[in-house]
Amino acid sequence: MTFHSRSVVEFGLFYSRISESLLSGAPLANTLELARAQLDASAAALQIEDRWAGGQPQTFLVDDGSAVEAPAARLAELLDTAHHVSACRSSEVGGMRYTLWLFRDLSDIHFDAEEGSVCEIVVGEILRGRELSQRIGTSEVERTLYSTVMDRLAVGVVILGAGGSILCCSRKADEALSERDGLQLQAGRLRATCAKEDRELQAAIKLAIQAAANGVQTTRGIALTRLSGQRNLGLVIQAMPTAARQGVIATPTVAIFLRDPEANAEVEGELVRELFDLTPAEAAVARRLAAGLSLEDAASSLDISRNTARAHLRSIFSKSGITRQTELVRLMLNSAVVLGERPRQVA
Repeated sequence: MTFHSRSVVEFGLFYSRISESLLSGAPLANTLELARAQLDASAAALQIEDRWAGGQPQTFLVDDGSAVEAPAARLAELLDTAHHVSACRSSEVGGMRYTLWLFRDLSDIHFDAEEGSVCEIVVGEILRGRELSQRIGTSEVERTLYSTVMDRLAVGVVILGAGGSILCCSRKADEALSERDGLQLQAGRLRATCAKEDRELQAAIKLAIQAAANGVQTTRGIALTRLSGQRNLGLVIQAMPTAARQGVIATPTVAIFLRDPEANAEVEGELVRELFDLTPAEAAVARRLAAGLSLEDAASSLDISRNTARAHLRSIFSKSGITRQTELVRLMLNSAVVLGERPRQVA
């Protein structure tokens, strides 16, 4: 074995490399190779079994530094033809069981008790690393989904840290900040383009940060003048109270929601057709009405006559059980259709 009782630093470096390999998303073969090389083994194998789902377990194996194409068969062979030490750890939730084996040729010395303990430490770290990596991955998927939905609703989101600096922005918020029309980014901080309104904004942010630190949730609205002459940009400033989670104190933050009143929620043509049982032509008319166009403008943009557009509208009314154009717009914008992807081509 490579480790000695005096080699605490060496073991710490090895443990750190194992952790980094797992959290970086590197193939599991990389982690196995680290364990194999450090413990002077000829091969290392890992088997992951989902005890709740059943089925065949996943097997990973490195032999003399290279990943094996048929790991399950090679594992069975090594168990009969080589010295080995193993350790097993099971997840408290999720039903996953991890088993790690290390092998040496029969001509080499057996694994000792200390090496068996190292094997147990490594498989425990593999379990923790995999579960943490999965949680991070799930959180990232959730964040992306929520951000995408907010973008489709034309709502921008800016998250501020305890000092007022920007931690992250959604795509819609980035677009609004890049226009510098009522709101802008200066030295990592959110600023209104009008000096008087900026003082009001900074005071509101400061109060929200203080409220968050005190565990109080507050919400305030501010309207910012736009130099372009368009309607005011609306902001909602919301304190996000400090919360203790699993022994870690979260940083007090503030969420700022902004929405351009000139913007329309995106409506996907194919979803309109599917959700309301419309023809492609009817869906095209409905999309344009939901975007704020009049029936005449919708007909013009589709290059059809007003009478044809009116006929499509009557059919839409009949299928959806409504009688007024304003009801149609409300129905569509309150439905799941606004959550769909924007089409590549205009319907």
